[in-house]
This record gives sequence, structure tokens and C-alpha cells, in this order.
Amino acid sequence: MRVTRNYRDSMVNFRKSNKNSHTSLLQSALSRNSSSSRANRLASLLGNGKNTSTSSTTNRNFVTSAAKSQKFYYNMQYHAKQVGEYADALKSTEKDSVYDKARESGSTDQIVSDVKSFVNQYNNMLDDLKESGTRSDKNFLTQLNSMSRAAERDLALTGVTRKADGTLVVDEKKLKAADVDTLEKVWGGNGFSSKAAAKAGSVEATAEKNMEAEKSSNYSPFNLANLYGSRNSGSYFNSRR
Repeated sequence: MRVTRNYRDSMVNFRKSNKNSHTSLLQSALSRNSSSSRANRLASLLGNGKNTSTSSTTNRNFVTSAAKSQKFYYNMQYHAKQVGEYADALKSTEKDSVYDKARESGSTDQIVSDVKSFVNQYNNMLDDLKESGTRSDKNFLTQLNSMSRAAERDLALTGVTRKADGTLVVDEKKLKAADVDTLEKVWGGNGFSSKAAAKAGSVEATAEKNMEAEKSSNYSPFNLANLYGSRNSGSYFNSRR
């Protein structure tokens, strides 16, 4: 009986011990899974988990796209500003204007140079507006095309023709052959260059505004500073999306 009782007691203790062991193992596993899950969620959020490569690629693509957008609007702003500057040189008919100087010197070289530069930058600006495709830029493009269409006949007097897409082409030989009075009539005063410059000013301002908007929206959730927020970076939930 003593052997039987001892055997029974040992079996009971074994089952209790085994049960406690299973319970301990289960709790340990659950704890590890819970810790692992939290770690994985945090790593995924911070871009340091198994998807680090994907996160890094997404982040690089985001930055590359933003940089391209910044460069695009910078070019648009620059071309529009150049249109305005060359137009200012051409539209002035006051004393010491390029036309007065041409009459004094007997050479229209400066006028020819300004017209060629104006046309070049004007075409660049049109290309930017076409590539942009936003509603406001499409409106600018429509208005500029309407202006050049209305001035088409006068422009042709100085060797500048308008293509179907709105861009301008300079026949330098004809441009150089035009007399000062004709050049002043077409390009001076409140002619085509002046009207185009006014519209280019709006294009320049819009491009600058878009650059500022791009800067404020250049947010990456993979950047810890953006995740937790700071005075300079702002927070994820307050960022412009």
C-alpha cells in the first residue's frame, strides 16, 4: 500500500508539474508573440522591419519625385521671368530705348537679339505649361495662344511666324531685314510682347506658389522627425497631404 500510495502521489505531482510547465510555456510563447508583434509594428512604422528595403525604396522615390517637381516649377518660373525681362527691353519706346539706339547707331542687332531671346524663352514657357497640365496652366496656355493668334499677322512682318501648337519661329534673315519703325510697331509699346509679359508675370507667380506648396507637402512618414513632429518639420497629422 505504501508503494501504491507513493506511486499515486508521484503521478499527481508529475501531472501538476507538467500542467504548470505547459502553462508556463504557453504564457512565455504568448508573451514573446505579443512582444514580437509590437516590435514588428514599431519596426514597420519606423521603416526598420523586414520591409526596410521596400520602405527605403518608397522613401527614395518620394524624395526623387519631389525634387523633380521642384525643378520643374523652378524652370517654369525662370522661363516666365525671362519672357518678362526681354519684353521689358522691347516694349519701351521712351528715350534711350533699343529703338532710339538703333536709329542712332544704324544697327538693329540689339533688337534682333532681344526678339530671338524673347521667342526662345516664350516657347520654353509654353512647353512648361503644356507639360504641367494643371487647370490654371491650361488657362494660361489658352490665353497666350489667343494673344499670339491675334498678333500673327504683325509678327510675320518681322519674320516671326506662329506654329499650330502656339510656339513661335524666327526667320533671322527677315528679322534683320525689318526696319526700326516696323520693329517698334510690332514689338514696342502695348504690342504682343507687352501682353505676353503681363501673362508671364502670372505664370511666374503661380510657379512660385506651387514651389512653396511642394516644399510644405514634402513629408515622408519614414523620417523619424516627421513621425514625432518638431517645430521645423511639423507632425504627420498636421502635414499637408
